[in-house]
Amino acid sequence: MSFLIKRKKTYHLCWYQGKKTCPVCNGKKTVNNKSCKRCRGSGETYQRHEKSVSPDRQAALEYKVEFDRKFFRKELGLQDNKKTWASFVEEYLAYSKANKRPRTYSIDKETLESFSNFVKPFLLKDIAPYHIEQWKQEKLKKVNHTTLKFGLCQLKAALSKAVEWEFLNRNPAKNIKTAKIPLKPPRFLSKEEIKKLLSATSGQMKLIIQTFIYTGFRISELINLRWEYINFKRQEITIQAYDDFQPKDYEFRVIPLHIKLFPELYKIKKDSGYVFTNNENQKLSRRRVEENFQRLIKQSGINYCKPHDLRHTYASHLVMSGVDLRTVKELLGHSSINTTMIYSHLSKPHIKKAVGMLNYGL
Repeated sequence: MSFLIKRKKTYHLCWYQGKKTCPVCNGKKTVNNKSCKRCRGSGETYQRHEKSVSPDRQAALEYKVEFDRKFFRKELGLQDNKKTWASFVEEYLAYSKANKRPRTYSIDKETLESFSNFVKPFLLKDIAPYHIEQWKQEKLKKVNHTTLKFGLCQLKAALSKAVEWEFLNRNPAKNIKTAKIPLKPPRFLSKEEIKKLLSATSGQMKLIIQTFIYTGFRISELINLRWEYINFKRQEITIQAYDDFQPKDYEFRVIPLHIKLFPELYKIKKDSGYVFTNNENQKLSRRRVEENFQRLIKQSGINYCKPHDLRHTYASHLVMSGVDLRTVKELLGHSSINTTMIYSHLSKPHIKKAVGMLNYGL
C-alpha cells in the first residue's frame, strides 16, 4: 500500500517494494548478540521508493488511487532491482519444497548451492549469461553431460520463476545450451539374463526383481509401495500420492497384478505398512536397493545395468510382444508419448519386412 507525504509544498508518493540488506545489522541479523529490532532477525528490510507527484492534494490522491490499482494488478512493470541472490534462493527453495517432489527439491537445492558457490552473485540482477556459461563449463569437469543437462534445466526453471515473480526482466539462462547427448537405445535384460538374475538371489531381493519386471515401477514407486494399494480381489496395484510420497508428475495410475507376481505377494501380504522393508521393519532406502542390486549383478555375471533398466526391461518386452506404444505409455505413467518413443525401434517388424521385399534382379 502506498502513502503520500508533503515535502516543500509538493506531494510525494511513497511505497515499499523489494528488500535490501538491513542498514542496522548489515545483514548479520543480530546486534550485540541480540536479534536486530529493525529487521526482526531477517537481515533484510523492505526498500522504500518515492516519486514526486503534484502540489495539488486532490490530484495527488487521484494519482495514488490509480497507482495502487495498477500496482496490485502488476501492470506497472516495476522491478525489484535490489533483490539479493541469497534471498531469492531462500524463497525459491521454499517454493520448490512446497510444490515439487522431494527428489526434485534435492536437485534444485544442490544446483543452486553449486551455482552460488562458484559465481557468488550478490544481487539477482547481476547474473549474466556469461556467469552461467562459466558455471556450466566448470560443472562439466565433475559430471557428465546428462547430469549437467538436468542441473541446467533446474537453474533455468529457477530464473524463469524470478521473471514470473517480477524480479527480473528476462531469463539470463534462456539461450544457454548444453552439448547434445547422443541417443542410445535403452538397456534392457534379455530373458536369459532375467533367469540368471533370479536364480542368483532369493528372499526379498528376488521379490523386488520380480516386482520391477512385472510392473515397470520406478525405484521410488517400489520403495513407497504399501499393502493398502494392492487389491488382490481385482488383481491391481494403484500408484498414487499419499503423505510425503509424490509419484512423478503427480500421476495416478493402475497396473494389473501379473499372474506370476500375484502368488509371491499374496503369501506374505499384510493389512498395512510398506511391502518392502529393512531389518528394522522400516521403508527401504533407495541407496540400499541400488547397492544390493549392483552386488547381485556382479554375482550373476550380467553386464552392468541399473535398477531403472528393469523398468526398461518391462517396457521393451511389452513392445516386442506386440503391445502398442500408447498402452505402454499408460502402464509406465509417461506424461508424453514422446518419452515412450524410445522403445519404438522394437516395434517395427513391418520395416524389416518392407526392406526384405527389395529385389534388384541381381
